[in-house]
Order: sequence, then C-alpha cells, then structure tokens
Amino acid sequence: MKHIILLFTSLFLSCTLQRGVVNPHTELTRGVEVVTMDYTVTDAKGDTLPTKIFLFDVRLSDRVSLVATVADDADSSISTTEGQMTAKAPLSAHLEVMQSKRQNVRVLGGVNADFFNIRTNQMPCGVLYRNGRCVKGSYDSLTTIFALLTDGTACCMSGAEYEAFDKSLIAEAVSGRQMLLDNGVAQSSSTRLEPRTAVGVTRDGKRVFILVADGRRKEYSNGLSYADMAVIFKRLGAYDAINLDGGGSSSFSVEVAAGDFEPINRPSDRSGERAVPNGLAIVELR
Repeated sequence: MKHIILLFTSLFLSCTLQRGVVNPHTELTRGVEVVTMDYTVTDAKGDTLPTKIFLFDVRLSDRVSLVATVADDADSSISTTEGQMTAKAPLSAHLEVMQSKRQNVRVLGGVNADFFNIRTNQMPCGVLYRNGRCVKGSYDSLTTIFALLTDGTACCMSGAEYEAFDKSLIAEAVSGRQMLLDNGVAQSSSTRLEPRTAVGVTRDGKRVFILVADGRRKEYSNGLSYADMAVIFKRLGAYDAINLDGGGSSSFSVEVAAGDFEPINRPSDRSGERAVPNGLAIVELR
C-alpha cells in the first residue's frame, strides 16, 4: 500500500492545476486495497473545485480475481435482441446475490460497468462475458472492452482490437466507451467534469485500478474529466484504461456487514443508487 500512496503523492506534487490528499486506506484482503481521495479539479471558468475519488487497487493472483456481474447473477437477465428487456438492479444487489449464490468466492466489492439503452430495453451497449461464455456479442461502434483472461491477467482494448482478439482467451469481460490511455498515451483532452467510473490496467496485466469519482454536488464533489482520469491512471502505473458508464450510474460498493453491500460513494441520482444491467466485482477465491 505504501507504493500506491507514494504514487499518489507524486501525482499531486507534480500537477499545478490538480491537487489532492490521500485519506486512510482499507485492505479488504491481501492484494486488494480501497483508497479514498480528496482531489481538486479546475473547471472551464478556471475555478478550483473539490472532487471525491474512490479506488480499488487490485493485484490479480490465484486468490484474487474479477467477475462480471448481472442482475440476480443470471446470464438470462441480459437481453440479446431489441425485442427483449434486460433486467436491472442496483450494483449492491448484484454483489449480494452473487455472494449468496457462489460459495466458492468471497465478494469484496465492485462498481457499475457498461453504458446501456436506458430509454428502451435497458440492453448493455457492448459485449459481456461471464465464466468464459459470451453472454452478449453485439456492440456499437464506440465500444471498448475490459477483459479478464483465462491466464488470470487483464487487459483493455478497443473495438478494433477486440475484433482481432482470440475470444477463447476471454474469461470475463465488460464494456465501456472512451479509451483513456492506450499504450500509455492519453487519448482525450476533454475537460468536462462528470461523475465517472473507469478501469485501468498495468502493462503486464497483473494489476487493475478501478476508479469512481462522485460529481454534480458543487460543495462536495464535481467529478473528473477524461483528461483528469488519463493523468491519474498514468501516474498510478496503468498502461491502458477505459471509461465505463458514469453519471448517475457510478457506484462504488463494498461489504458493510456479512453478505450486505452498500455504495460508499454518493451516487448523483436523487433517488440514490441506480439500477444497472451489469457491473464488475472483485472476488477472493476460496
């Protein structure tokens, strides 16, 4: 954990427009840390504003892995045609059901994942894999993919890279939109501040950073831009990173009691945690 604190310290000292304070961290298990940060961003008017950031720092191993979540932990909840309706549930409910159904894992926490057709059939916009099976293979032209591979490493890829990728190597996968880092290079200069969820991976694929930033509450937290996230992921040591669904969908949930999960961030919807079709869970294998 000392390593990541030093990385964040380096980030904050080296940025003149963005500063932050690392708060006490929590170790969920060996290889999985939760870090919260009070961060400062600059808006289009040049005003400095606060942002609250939540981070899972995950070192993949034979004990620690990542799993795509869906409502009721059932693949059948995901629609594969336009005429079907995808089931949704709050991310915390995804995790609770997964924990109750899977005795071979301890669910540690998770975040929301793919953008979805919120006005129609709630279908996720990108591909989805669970337990080596392609649950949904169709995707739109903006899709990027985060995948856990059968060798236990992870990667982020564009839609074009996914086209050429050996699909038999994918164990779990969720989709996003914007590529934030590609081969260590920032891919967007957008400075629009919003609540965000994103994921980044080191070059060797053995370490994953999963980030949620709260937003739309001026005195508390104002979100991040794509440019902000690229800087943060690069300083953490990520080589590739993608943007997942944000806004009111952004949820960072951990276990608060045995089998009971709640978001520790503040989702921006007035009604609280939004129901979503899929997510990404951190699990400890038993």
